[in-house]
Amino acid sequence: MIALHILKLLADEGFGTIDTDMFFEEAPLNGQGVPKEGVWIVERGAAVTRFTTQTQNFDIYSRYTSKLTGYQKLEAILEYLQEAYDEVCDLPTVPPYSETEYKNVRITPTSSVDNVGTDENNKVVRVISGSVQYERSL
Repeated sequence: MIALHILKLLADEGFGTIDTDMFFEEAPLNGQGVPKEGVWIVERGAAVTRFTTQTQNFDIYSRYTSKLTGYQKLEAILEYLQEAYDEVCDLPTVPPYSETEYKNVRITPTSSVDNVGTDENNKVVRVISGSVQYERSL
């Protein structure tokens, strides 16, 4: 669920609006059954860690008709994450979905922008990957 909090951080930093052009674990369809343009974050499996440090891998995808828009959006997010690479931060809560507070979080980008391909609606799909480390309670 920490990926939702990363999405909220990115929304708070001006990268978009949750449930409008930023989505959690889905690439939703519009009323005509066509995939919406925007970005979405998906958690991926990570190595299980011992003691109190937890690691979660994630991917942020973009889908846009314009070949440049999705690339530029992910590149801007990647630059933001790279600037904060060595900084520890707290992630915001996401009411009403999650009141969990994540403290002492480190977000690490792990890939550059990659082209996944073009979908059946002629929208270009791209992805960046990252990892987040945080303290979990025992």
